[in-house]
Amino acid sequence: MTQFRYSVSRPLLQGTRNTRELGGYPLAQGGKTRMRRFLRSDAINTLTRQDKARLQQMGLSLVVDLRSQMEQRQARDPQLSVPHVSFPLLDQVHSRDPFASSSFPRSMAEVYIGLLEGSQSTLRQLFACLAHTEGCVLFHCTAGKDRTGLTAMLLLKLAGVEDEPVIEDYAASGEYLNPHLSSQTALLRRMGIADPQAVLGSAPDNMTQTLRHLKQKYGSVQKYLHHIGVEPTAMEALRDSMIEKEENDGSVISDAAMDTAAADESQTGGASV
Repeated sequence: MTQFRYSVSRPLLQGTRNTRELGGYPLAQGGKTRMRRFLRSDAINTLTRQDKARLQQMGLSLVVDLRSQMEQRQARDPQLSVPHVSFPLLDQVHSRDPFASSSFPRSMAEVYIGLLEGSQSTLRQLFACLAHTEGCVLFHCTAGKDRTGLTAMLLLKLAGVEDEPVIEDYAASGEYLNPHLSSQTALLRRMGIADPQAVLGSAPDNMTQTLRHLKQKYGSVQKYLHHIGVEPTAMEALRDSMIEKEENDGSVISDAAMDTAAADESQTGGASV
């Protein structure tokens, strides 16, 4: 397991591989991102009964599906007694027809930059929705790495997290997913992909290049979101909702401890999927 400089969140659930907190990351201006505000995840069609109870306990208020309609039909989300919305982001990898003749992207950074430039309407609607939703929001794609990783990056940067923790949060997906990707790796090799890890992995440089693109072209994530049409009031509300307030009464520490314990349990007693 890679040693990360920052305390990267670990998987919380038994039936998924990559459901993780966006809370607990250090902010450049001091403080941390708020726990139980956003969860990033891979597909949730394999949630266990315990997982569903855990999400309810965490105050789940909304599920956001970033997958294509084809992916949603192949692995339908379970009913969790909360609203469910769909903002499909097409990533050229999971959302593509595996038998299509078009080639895979040269790098995942190319995919992420392509999403930033080619899916601006969808991202605008997504961030407007997130800004107007209180409680704990779970957003996911298929692997919880690419479309989910891009969304997590935009949220963390909007909150004020510096680049290095954002890059480590992205890179952690590879650590949690790689042990379960042998069949996908074999399939890509049969399709002529010489380096499946370039597609299936989460090399830090992918996110480094994506952040560099945002800075060079737009100046910051805030300016990018403004460019695509996210209202300043929505950005401010979303940012404020992600920052842990200083006037704690002890509940924040308790929540963090519970989430850490849940992550430990999922690592040792997780159900097979």
